[in-house]
Amino acid sequence: GLPVTICVAGWLLDEGDSCWGVWDAALRDVGNDGGDAFALRWESHELRRMGKVLSEYIRQQASSFGVTAVGNAVVGTAFGLLNLPRAIISLTTMIDNTWALCQLRSDLAGAHLASLLSERIQGNRPVTLVGFGMGARVVIQCLLSLADMGDKGLGIVETAVCLGTPFQASGKAWDKASLACSHRLVNGYCTSDLILGIVFRAKNLSYSVAGLRPVQTDAPEGNRVLENIDLTNTVKGHWDYREK
Repeated sequence: GLPVTICVAGWLLDEGDSCWGVWDAALRDVGNDGGDAFALRWESHELRRMGKVLSEYIRQQASSFGVTAVGNAVVGTAFGLLNLPRAIISLTTMIDNTWALCQLRSDLAGAHLASLLSERIQGNRPVTLVGFGMGARVVIQCLLSLADMGDKGLGIVETAVCLGTPFQASGKAWDKASLACSHRLVNGYCTSDLILGIVFRAKNLSYSVAGLRPVQTDAPEGNRVLENIDLTNTVKGHWDYREK
């Protein structure tokens, strides 16, 4: 049957923004190929809070470095300037509670999405999942939940793409998630993602973050589903995933 693509946003900008609006341009191409494209609507209020905190912080830092941040495009450019140690305490203070709540809700959303997919509401059509930031965490948690279901959760997701994922770079966890992907599981990472490096490590007490580095898998090369893609030369940091 026709493929189904489900996209999951990691943050929203303002009240005029939506989970669909984030993916509008990209999903048009999917529809033109004959498949069905959907955007998962989850915790819109918290995602707007996340976007507000991220953009306000970046604007403040840009201003302190003598950059005028007007519009979100410039905010993305300004992100590349955030490479000084003094930014660390300020960032963790501003984003701490919002990040923790979004992380908790993303885990719940992932489990709920897995439950819906396991009921085959999409029929027997191959499913592709795509997410960035906290949206990527929703995707990985969905795969883990599907893997926990055994045979019921297998053969549903064909491909999953996780970009800038705030999740541990544990080979064991990603190998488990790979069980729920019949074709590809992509870990897109950026080694210069300052926000992910600071906040995830502070909240999870871990230096092993999938969105910052390749995930080492124990799966035999011939049966390997996981694919690591270095996006450091494509995105400047966490904020840039949405624009790209």
